[in-house]
Amino acid sequence: MSEPYPSFPELLAAHQHRLLSYIVSLLGDAESAWDVLQETNRVLLEKRDEFREGSSFLNWGLTVAQFQTMAWLRDRQRSRLIVTSELIELMAEDAIAIEAEADSQQQALRHCMESLSHGHRELIHLRYAKSQRLVDLAEQTGRSVNALKQLFFRLRSSLANCIEQRLEVS
Repeated sequence: MSEPYPSFPELLAAHQHRLLSYIVSLLGDAESAWDVLQETNRVLLEKRDEFREGSSFLNWGLTVAQFQTMAWLRDRQRSRLIVTSELIELMAEDAIAIEAEADSQQQALRHCMESLSHGHRELIHLRYAKSQRLVDLAEQTGRSVNALKQLFFRLRSSLANCIEQRLEVS
C-alpha cells in the first residue's frame, strides 16, 4: 500500500529551504531572498488549486520563485546592480540543473542506504543524523573507537561506490 500524498501545507513547508536556497542563488542576497520567498509562498498559496497532486511540487515552486525573483528585480531597477531577465533565466536553468542533480544523488543515497543492514543504517543515523560521538557509539556497541572508525570508512566507501554506480546507470 502506498503512502498518502502529502498535503499542500506539508509540501510547502518541506520545500522552504530549497526554495530559499534557489532564490539566494539567483539574487546573491540572503536578506532580500527572504522577502522574495515570502512573496513566492503567497503566490503558491494563491495558486494552490493549480497544483496537480503527484507532479513535482519542487519544480513548480522553483518556477514561481524564478518569476517572483524577476519581479523583485524589475521593481528595484534603480539599484546600482541591474540584472537582466535573460541572466536570471540562465542562472535559473543552472540552479534547476543543480537541484535535479542533488535530487538524483539523494535518491541514489536512499537506495544505497536501503541495501545496508539495519544495524549499519542505525549506526550511520546515530553518527551523522544524531551527531553522536564515536566514543559514545563505541560504548553503546561494545566496539573500540578504532573499529568504528574503520567500519564507518568502509560504509562511506561502499555508499560512495553504490551512489556512483546508480548515477552512471540513470
